[in-house]
Amino acid sequence: MEQNKLFAETPPLQLFLRAAIPGAIAMLASMLYDTADGILVGRFLGADTFAAVAISLPLVIMSFAVSDLVGVGSAAVIAVEHGKHNYDRANDVFTTSVVIIFAGGFILGILFFLFAPNILTLLGAKGELVEKGSIYLRVYAAFLPFVSINYAADNFLKICGMIRRSMILSFIIAILGTILEFFFLAVLHLDVAYSALGYCIALLFSAVFGMWPFVHNKQILKFVQPHFSWEIIREVCANGMAVFLQNISGRIYSLIMNSTLLALGGANAVTTYGVIFFSAGIITPLVYGEADALQPAIGYNWGAKNKHRVIALTRYVFMAAGLIGLTSASLMFFCPELLVHLFISDATPELVAMAVPAIRTYAAAILINWIYFCTQEFVIALKLTRISSVLSVLATFIYPTTAVVLLAPFGLNVLWWAPVIGAALTVLTSIVILIHIRTTHFAGIPVRHSREIR
Repeated sequence: MEQNKLFAETPPLQLFLRAAIPGAIAMLASMLYDTADGILVGRFLGADTFAAVAISLPLVIMSFAVSDLVGVGSAAVIAVEHGKHNYDRANDVFTTSVVIIFAGGFILGILFFLFAPNILTLLGAKGELVEKGSIYLRVYAAFLPFVSINYAADNFLKICGMIRRSMILSFIIAILGTILEFFFLAVLHLDVAYSALGYCIALLFSAVFGMWPFVHNKQILKFVQPHFSWEIIREVCANGMAVFLQNISGRIYSLIMNSTLLALGGANAVTTYGVIFFSAGIITPLVYGEADALQPAIGYNWGAKNKHRVIALTRYVFMAAGLIGLTSASLMFFCPELLVHLFISDATPELVAMAVPAIRTYAAAILINWIYFCTQEFVIALKLTRISSVLSVLATFIYPTTAVVLLAPFGLNVLWWAPVIGAALTVLTSIVILIHIRTTHFAGIPVRHSREIR
């Protein structure tokens, strides 16, 4: 089959460029929307609404956790099964996963819609933060059953070799979402609900576009009568657990960080963290995009026992990510004021004075954190589920939360170092894991030049 020939026979560098560039461009499109979202909310709705969105956004991301769990987990299983030529089982996994995603979106949508104000109140938000944050979160909750398939659809398209369509998927979300949000906020002067509505409409169009190729069962992935066996569900959940834990624990950490910042520095501290969050959102997707785009190819070759190709592809992923990390960290360190005014046009001198050193401090985390993202994607591709799950929890919750608890008593200025300490510990752990994988699974296999590998 054409997509299997692509993964198995294309020279590694050519395959990397063919997959990673569209993957990075797709995430770049997503990144541009995230940036535009922050800019539009900050400029047209003000700093208070920006703070409400910043404190609610981790909950929005958490609402898509089941979709990420099943989408990433099923993609890893399907890629390896294709490498083994077990196409019937791959189709069963695909169909079961789609059903679970729709059901999970429906249940989570109801829960977040009903309990949005209660959750925000528990986080320490009051008054206008709760009111505006609840409105923002409830719009997403209403659309969740229909749009949660987006994240899985992206992986399914890549497995079928439709990398360009996957890229277009992200552009639909980014361009349509930005246009609608600008129209609602800048032209019609509507409130924060329409900020969320613009993106949800874009997600709905994208969901239809992403799943349409599978409707007629003409792709390598086909809908079949699902068996809903415990074995399939367990395997999918085990392989997706790392991303699930990353999303959940990472958002819990963000909520803890926001609550601590609110207590130590008030709304300005939360707004500063929001600027950092959106600024990192410009950078992180590029690393994730190129690494995630190669995951099906790495998983396929792992299943087919082509370990030389696995090493060659992984090497290019790490090299590209390192370049992105260095460039991005330099931008954050040397241009912090630009980032503040990009998101908050009417930033007060007090806000700028707080945000500039905080952003420069966070640049150290950006400089090294790409190692974790690449390691995580690599481990998931190899279906090393326990390692990936443990790494996720350590990276997104244990390390940074411990740093927050230890540094908070020393004041706000010291607290900004918590993400950096968490990133440093995560990178050290990632390096240990890579050494373990190299000695355990690739012992005696030299790293040959890509032109020698077919």
